[in-house]
Amino acid sequence: MTPSAVPQLLSGTARRLVESHDGATACVGSRVIGDLLVDLTQHSTSGRIESGHEYLVSDFPLTQQVIESREPEVVVVSDPAADPAETELLRRIGYESLLMLALEANGDSWGLIEVYGDERGFSDEDVNTATEVAAETGRKLEELA
Repeated sequence: MTPSAVPQLLSGTARRLVESHDGATACVGSRVIGDLLVDLTQHSTSGRIESGHEYLVSDFPLTQQVIESREPEVVVVSDPAADPAETELLRRIGYESLLMLALEANGDSWGLIEVYGDERGFSDEDVNTATEVAAETGRKLEELA
């Protein structure tokens, strides 16, 4: 495996997810290392996402739930029932919605994919398509190992 293979794979995935979802303008691919979430790649058509951030998973209960359950979640800032930690972060970075998906490889939650969008949020079809892309990326990660 070349040192750039994983970042290239994640970068392609991020670009593909932004380009395939109406209203999506950014995507971040992160690695889960214990309780730490480390941004590895990003793609943005808006220029509002900065890469290289690290977060404690435990500071974001919904993110932790996605990583542990491996079930996608959608957050929309205008939803009064939305997780406050997630909506605060979305407001701070200038987005209205978020689709989070666990990135699975070798039976584990290897990482997290976050697709950012506008106030429309993400439809069930968007979630299904993104889930398929994430599964394909996970299989490719396994091949690179």
